Parts: sequence; structure tokens; C-alpha cells
Amino acid sequence: KSSIKGLRSFSKGLENDLDAVENAVAYDYSNGFVEGTNSRLKMIKRTMYGKCNRELLEAKLRYMRQERNG
Repeated sequence: KSSIKGLRSFSKGLENDLDAVENAVAYDYSNGFVEGTNSRLKMIKRTMYGKCNRELLEAKLRYMRQERNG
């Protein structure tokens, strides 16, 4: 019931995702690893867009994965 539009919008968003908010508070689990992996994949795709074909993109992703894991 705030007069501040941004605050009303934020609280409405919390109400809409109430289950997710409750789970985030109740559990120690995090999807940070998945989000980081998705972000890295999207960055690679953006930087290589129009410069290579699918096979080269797959090879680059495999190489980066092996390099990171040792």
C-alpha cells in the first residue's frame, strides 16, 4: 500500500513468487553453478556469433570444460 511505485512493484513480485522466496530462505541450496554455466555459455555464443559453425562452437566448449577441470 506504499505510495512509492517501485516498492509496490517489488512487493507484488515477491507475492507472485512467494514459493520461491520461501524456499530460498528455508534451504541452503543454490543454483549459482547452473546460472554461472549458462552465463558462460551465452557469453561464448555471443562472442562467436557469425564467426564459426556448430562444430567449432562445440569444440570450444569442450576445450574450456577440460581446461577448467584439469
